[in-house]
Amino acid sequence: MTDKTKALLASLTIYNGNILTVKGCNASFTEMLGFSESQIKHVPLADKLVLCDESSFLNLDDLFNMAMNTPDGVFTSAKMFNNLHYAVSVKLHCVHEENETFKLYFSVLENKSLDPISKLPNGWALSSRINYLLSNEKLTLKNMILIILEADNFSTINYRYDYDIGDQYLVLLGKRLQGMVKGFGFVIRFSNAKYAILIEDYESLPHNILYNRIELICQNLCLELAKPIAISDELQITKSFSIGVTSPGYHYNCYHAMEIAAETEKEKSKKYSINKFFIASSEPAAELLTRKLIIEALPEAIMKNQIEVHYQPQFDMKTRELIGLEALSRWNDDTLGCVPPNIFVGITEDIGLHFEFDLWVFEKVCTQVIAWQHQNIHVPRVAINISFKTMEMTTFIDRIKYILKKTACPTHFIELEVTETSSINNITMLADNMSQVKDLGIHIAIDDFGTGYSSLSLVRTFHLSLDKLKLDRSLVDKVCHTKLDRNFIGHIIELGKILNLTVLAEGVETKEQLDALIELGCDYAQGYYFSKALSCDDIITVMNDRYSTL
Repeated sequence: MTDKTKALLASLTIYNGNILTVKGCNASFTEMLGFSESQIKHVPLADKLVLCDESSFLNLDDLFNMAMNTPDGVFTSAKMFNNLHYAVSVKLHCVHEENETFKLYFSVLENKSLDPISKLPNGWALSSRINYLLSNEKLTLKNMILIILEADNFSTINYRYDYDIGDQYLVLLGKRLQGMVKGFGFVIRFSNAKYAILIEDYESLPHNILYNRIELICQNLCLELAKPIAISDELQITKSFSIGVTSPGYHYNCYHAMEIAAETEKEKSKKYSINKFFIASSEPAAELLTRKLIIEALPEAIMKNQIEVHYQPQFDMKTRELIGLEALSRWNDDTLGCVPPNIFVGITEDIGLHFEFDLWVFEKVCTQVIAWQHQNIHVPRVAINISFKTMEMTTFIDRIKYILKKTACPTHFIELEVTETSSINNITMLADNMSQVKDLGIHIAIDDFGTGYSSLSLVRTFHLSLDKLKLDRSLVDKVCHTKLDRNFIGHIIELGKILNLTVLAEGVETKEQLDALIELGCDYAQGYYFSKALSCDDIITVMNDRYSTL
């Protein structure tokens, strides 16, 4: 047993649930518990650790009961959540002595809260710690300040030298930060050269004193980080750092709120390309916190069909006949309320969810078209918004073919409105996919035409695959303002005619706009002048009428 204990974190003598003696209690063990060796003694162990294991025990009492009935020499695996709230897989060895006394030996099997390169706690450890401290009402902690800092253009180190040099830089940077904040800060590494420092104010300092102290800390950070990091005698690397800080004294309700506040300020610093810091104001950026919540809730909303598809009718300007519908997503979340589509649809691209989301809407529409057909409803062509980023995906055609086959939806009912929301990365694949979409019998329209800087080039390149141009509502809104606005729209409509494309005006809200567009030769229109986007049930009335009475 002697040889084994040398490798263990600690040997605790426990009597009746209390720690009597502590032996072999090394720095790692006390750091994980957050208490010194003297503090650990004579305090109920249940106040220090919570042990859980899916198959055996949930707390210390269960562990003790299990230990009292376990033969000596049997090791038990468990998860240890300390008061810093790190989850560490540990191996326990219980040795009975006499009466209610036994010894408990600890050794670490796995610690997922550590960054493998710098050996610092990682982002998971930081979020766990902050959320734990915020939710623990027994603590006297009043303020926490989160500093997020990132080396500008860190990847150039890997490219210029190699990844081994980059790793050495990260290790040395972590050690420098630890040395700078030793005694008052908790350093973690997120990824690449992005680190965080958590400062806990147990003194309950007045706001002005706390603010000045944080400002001084950040000034020192800028000065120290301006010094080069020596990889070797021959190689020294100097980087500028962008630093963002949460508002001192402001009470954030969760880790995400703190992270967003610090990240927002860090992004401001990036514009300067020098060691720079910004401290958040006492009024947090509510829209950024909302965005974070949307990002978290969006995948589940899609999975659980919480996003509804509404349909806005499109009419022939002259005959007022219903010629189509545009499928528009609507999300009303119990917590977030009504989330505007321009917000959450844009977020799908930002987080890489655009492909699955676009195809999810595509399948919803195809399924709805077939349902209407079974009700003997006259269904016009339905337009579905698809970003260029989605259409250039290599599996796009296979996926829509699968959906069409699954739903048995005829392709002549479908039109894809391609929206230029991002740059095109694979124009060859995009061209091939657009051609195959046309071969399937699906129409293609360019959405929001007249606003994107490269829209004209795209129309020129892909005009043989296109069927329609949609005038952006920002242009339609100005058609009656000046002669220049009117002529500008007129030339776009003429361009559509030259390319043998129909033109549809979005956002028509007044009779004056409608009359002006008719005079300019625009073919179709949609907007509040005719109807807002309607639910699946309400749009049936419009489809049955087929003609607008306006």
